[in-house]
Amino acid sequence: MPSSFRASATPATVNLARRTDSVKRPSSLQVATLRDCSIDVPLSRHWSGSIVTTGTPNPAWHTTKRGETMSIRATKRQGRSRRLALFTGIAIAASVIPAAAQASANSAAAEKPVRGGNITAGIFDQVLTTCYSPNVPNSALGVLKTVYEGLVEKSSDGKFVPFLAKAITPSADFKTWTLSLRPGIKFSNGEPLDAAAVVLNLQALNGDYYLKNTATAVHTAGSGIPFTANLRKVEASGADVVMTLWTSQVDWLDTLYASGRFFMRAPSTIKSKDECATKGVGTGPFMFDTVTPTNVKVKRNPNYWRKDKAGTQLPYLDSITFDVQQQPTQRLNALRSGKYDAAQFTSAGEVKQILSVKSSNNLGSVDSKDSFYPTWWPNQGIEPFNNKNARLAFAHAWDNASYYKLRNCFKGKCLGNIPTSIVGKDNVMYNTKGFLKFDIKKSKEYQEAYKKETGKDLTFQINATLSDESLNNAKAAQQIFAKAGITTTINQEDGATQVANAFPGLAAAAAGKLNPYQAYAVLLFEGEGTGFILPFLQQNVFSEPGNNAKTERSPLLPIAGTALNVTRHKDTALTDLLYAAKQDITKARPAKLKALTKYIQENAVVVPTPTLMYTYGFGKKLRGYDTFELAAGKTGIPMTNAGINWTGIWVSK
Repeated sequence: MPSSFRASATPATVNLARRTDSVKRPSSLQVATLRDCSIDVPLSRHWSGSIVTTGTPNPAWHTTKRGETMSIRATKRQGRSRRLALFTGIAIAASVIPAAAQASANSAAAEKPVRGGNITAGIFDQVLTTCYSPNVPNSALGVLKTVYEGLVEKSSDGKFVPFLAKAITPSADFKTWTLSLRPGIKFSNGEPLDAAAVVLNLQALNGDYYLKNTATAVHTAGSGIPFTANLRKVEASGADVVMTLWTSQVDWLDTLYASGRFFMRAPSTIKSKDECATKGVGTGPFMFDTVTPTNVKVKRNPNYWRKDKAGTQLPYLDSITFDVQQQPTQRLNALRSGKYDAAQFTSAGEVKQILSVKSSNNLGSVDSKDSFYPTWWPNQGIEPFNNKNARLAFAHAWDNASYYKLRNCFKGKCLGNIPTSIVGKDNVMYNTKGFLKFDIKKSKEYQEAYKKETGKDLTFQINATLSDESLNNAKAAQQIFAKAGITTTINQEDGATQVANAFPGLAAAAAGKLNPYQAYAVLLFEGEGTGFILPFLQQNVFSEPGNNAKTERSPLLPIAGTALNVTRHKDTALTDLLYAAKQDITKARPAKLKALTKYIQENAVVVPTPTLMYTYGFGKKLRGYDTFELAAGKTGIPMTNAGINWTGIWVSK
C-alpha cells in the first residue's frame, strides 16, 4: 500500500498496479412499493454554462465556495444510492489514506483500445429487478447503469451536464425547466428517444402514468413518486420537454440526476410489466441478456449512439457478467485468481480487502470520492426514540472515533473521515454548530431523564444484513453503546427486506405500516448539494406549501408522501426550516440550510457516522476504467457508489 494513497482528495483516485510485465495498465411508486431508487437516491451542483443555460443572469452569490453557496448554474451534489447502504454499510474513516497516482486515461495511452472480450465482475448487492421497484442499491445500481442512461450526468469537476439531454434551461423563478434532446438517439429496440418518450418516462417516475393506468402500471410505481413531488406536470413542446414545478427549485437538476438513478427506459419497457422486470430496454451501451438476483449478464448494444474520440463505435466489450458475492474475502479471492476480472468493494467493513487490492502487484483500482455520508435514523414514530431524551442519549453515546478504529482501519491505514456534521465539508448544508459529540456523562444524564419520564431503561435494536462484515459492523456498534450503559440487540435480515420495510409501498403506508426499525443506519446523504437530502427529511413531501397535488393530481399522493420520512417525525419546527431553505432562490439560501443542519444535529434527528467510499479492483488485462468520457466533451466521475461506467472499458490483448 503506497504511503501516498488518499481516499478523499480528488473526484477519484487510481491505483496503478505495480506490474512485473512490460504492459502498461490503467489506473470507477392500486399498490406498489415506493422503493425505486430511480430517484434516489445522490447529484452535484454545477452546470456548465456552455451547455445548460439559466435563462437569467448569474448573480455573484451563485458562485460556490466549498459548497457553502447554492449555485444556479451549478448545483453540486454527488452521486447518492441509494445508495441504501444499511448498517451493513456504515462506514468510517479517519486517518485518511494517501492518494495513489491519479493516472486517468494516461495509463492506457500507450495502447489502442480493441473491441471484444467477455468479462466477469464481482459485486455485493443483489439485482432484484431491472424495473422501478424494489430498489437496487450500490453495486446493483451499477449493473442497471450499463443498460440505462439519464438525462443528465455529473462531471468530474462536480458540475451537472446534459447527457441524453442537449440542454436544460430554467425560467427566472426556477419553476419551469425546458429540456432539449440530442437528436437521433434510439433505445436498443429501435424506439426513438424523443420528447414523447421522455414525457412518458417522467410521468412514470412521478406517478402520473400509474394514476392513469392503475390496473396495468403498478410496476412503475416506485420511490420516484415522493421524490419528484415537486413536479407538477410535464409535457412536450415540439421537440422539447417542459417540466413545471409546484415551487421554485434551484437544484432541479439534482433531482433529475437522483444520485444517478433517474433513467430513461424504452416506452415498451414502461408499458410491459414482464419486460420491465428482467428485460428492461435502455439507450445504454449494453442490453440485458440474462437476469437473476445473483447473476446478470449484459451484452453489447450494436447500435449504441456513441463513438470514442477516434470514431470507433462503443462499447468495446462484447459482454459483462455480474456475479453477486456478498462475502468480501471470497470476492477478493476470485479477483486474485482471475475468476473475476473486476470486483467492487465498500469501506463499510471491507477495508482490509480494499487495502489488499491496492497493495497488489497484479491488480489496479479506482476509488470514489469520500462524499457519502451514512447516518443513524432514530425512529420518532415508535419507542424509545419518540422521546427526545432517548435520541440525545443515543447521540452522545455514539463514538465515531472508536467505531472508526474498529471497522475502518487495518494495520494503521484507514478509509474515510470522522464526521463533524451530518454532511461533509464540501456540502452546502455543512455546519458544525449543534453537532453532538461523544460524551458518556451526558448520555447517562439523558438516559436518566428518559427513565424518569418513561420508567424504562433505554434499550433498542440495531440492524445487520446477512453478510459477515455487516454483522461485525453491528457488533462493533453494540460494543460502543454498551460502554455508555445502553443495551442493544441485533436484528439480522436480508438487506432487500429491510429496504422494503423502511421504505413502504402505498398500501402499507395507508395501513400505517411505516418504517418499523428503531434505529436504522442507512446511506441517504451524499455529495455537495441538497437534492438527494431534503426529500428524506420532510414529514410529507406532498404537504409542502404551494404543492396542490392532492387536489390537482390525486388524493392518494399524500399517502405516498410519507414513504421517504424514515424518522417518521412530525416536527413542525424542522419542517418550517426545511421549506424556508428549499424554496429560497436568493443568496440567503445557504444560511437557511445551515440553520436547518444545526436544528437537525442538536435535536438528534439523525446521527452521523463516518463517511463512506467505494473501490473497484481490476485484473491485469482491463483498461480504461479510470476515465469516463461524457457526451458533452467532459469527463465524468470515474467511480461512485454504483461503481464505474463500463462504456469505455476494454481488454488488452
